[in-house]
Amino acid sequence: MSSTFTNVALFIKRAEEHQTKEFIIEAFSSNNIGMVKDVKFIKKNTNFGRSYNGVIVIFERWNMNRLVQTLFSEMSASPDGTTRFYFDHYFYWIINVHQQKLIECEQITTVDSSLSDKDKISKLEELVKSMSAQIFYMQNRQEKAERTMMDTNCKETYHHLVNIELRCQLDEKDRDKKWSEDELNEKIVRLREENDMLRCRLALNAIDLVKKETQCVNIQQELREKSCILSYVENQAQEMKLMLKSVLDTDPVKLVINAYIKEYMY
Repeated sequence: MSSTFTNVALFIKRAEEHQTKEFIIEAFSSNNIGMVKDVKFIKKNTNFGRSYNGVIVIFERWNMNRLVQTLFSEMSASPDGTTRFYFDHYFYWIINVHQQKLIECEQITTVDSSLSDKDKISKLEELVKSMSAQIFYMQNRQEKAERTMMDTNCKETYHHLVNIELRCQLDEKDRDKKWSEDELNEKIVRLREENDMLRCRLALNAIDLVKKETQCVNIQQELREKSCILSYVENQAQEMKLMLKSVLDTDPVKLVINAYIKEYMY
């Protein structure tokens, strides 16, 4: 019985040109990471024109140990999926899991039946360790994806609640605005009605004023006419006095008339 299993491949973001295929295979082997099946170089250049290699590292099998678990955990937890692999005490590569599927990574999980039982068990143990290491990485990646999904759901729920709260606040603001507008419109209507009433009163007062002015003019005219009549009467009376005086100067009854005038006319 056999099945196909896809080995995890790594990608070194930058390896110097002097770091050969054998050097890279030995770096992973000496650090007990696993057995490298093949190495593929991708020529690259810096912005200053310096050449270096991107490297795809294809594994035959992985070892299951603390360092491998640490590398997989750090790559799963990193935002960009990278971590540092120190192949020497002071030197490291920036690595991440190579996402593109490669035919070379397909591994058939079979054990040669011609091997002895001891060799079969050894091969199976190596295969189980290799699969366990990669399953560990996949579990970490799955856990990270689930955490990311939970965080996304929490953020979406939070944003949804915030949106609901903001929508309620906007509705309340709209109601307050509508109430204020209605109240203001009512005040405007009342002020317009009061303004119309004041205009009517002003018009009536203007009519009354015209009437009063007309009456005043008429009264003044009447007073002038009466003043004229009074002046005329006074002039006539004065003329009569003078006439009477001239007549009485030669009349025997002058004394009686003068006494009468003094008593009743002065």
